[in-house]
Amino acid sequence: MAAADRTSAVSLLGKGFLLVYALFAAFPIYWTLNTALKPLGSINTFPPTLYPESLDLSSFTWVLMNSRAAGSIIDSLIIASGTTVLSVLLGSLAGYAFSRYGDAVGGEDVSFWLLSTRMFPPIAIVLPMFFVFGWFNLQDTHLGLIILYLTFNLPLTTWLMRDFFDKIPYSFEEAAYVDGYSPFAAFRKVVFPLVRPGLIATTMLAWVFAWNEFIFAFIIAGNDVAPYTTIIPTLVLSNQILWNRIMAMAVVVTIPPTLILIAFRRHIVEGMTLGVTEL
Repeated sequence: MAAADRTSAVSLLGKGFLLVYALFAAFPIYWTLNTALKPLGSINTFPPTLYPESLDLSSFTWVLMNSRAAGSIIDSLIIASGTTVLSVLLGSLAGYAFSRYGDAVGGEDVSFWLLSTRMFPPIAIVLPMFFVFGWFNLQDTHLGLIILYLTFNLPLTTWLMRDFFDKIPYSFEEAAYVDGYSPFAAFRKVVFPLVRPGLIATTMLAWVFAWNEFIFAFIIAGNDVAPYTTIIPTLVLSNQILWNRIMAMAVVVTIPPTLILIAFRRHIVEGMTLGVTEL
């Protein structure tokens, strides 16, 4: 009985800890929404209020109705989706090549060189990229930012997909060849269904990285194309900071990745744990 009591106490203590941690993790989200719903004059009051005394939806109205703010969210959707499609497509092909034909495509040296492009700070290549994209008239364009974002998304997708392909035994493909499948048919009917959870997880990560990118967008974007990350700094004025609009923008731009992660959460968990049971 004493052992059962100890087990119950430990379980209760664990649940209490998880509850406290959940509240701690959720508080920044709540405070963001709380600030977005306050009038600007009520934000800097001391002591701060834990809830808005009067709801003010003007900041959300500005985010959704202002042409520049709403347009920046659309620009981010276009750029993040475009670069994700390209990086996942090219990264999957490269990852499969490194996994199955490593020596023929350069082996570990080439794959490590590809990974090393993510090791240096992005600010190191911003200035050269600014001039190069200017020469090709790619500044302030969706295509320019989609291509530029490949510099950090393509190495990510390549290495992740190579790891996922490594966890699929090559004997599965050999068995498909014996059954008369072509290499493409073996990949489509045997390998792809097994690696699909990893592909979805990789797609989500690539999309989120592109969605939240700031430095490249801030340098290359302009008046015609401006992702939402470049709009937020403009809300810091010389004499005040428009915290309500900043927080409203933060709430709105958090919705798309949250909905995507919720919709594909099962596939993401499967992708992240792909092959773990083999260890």
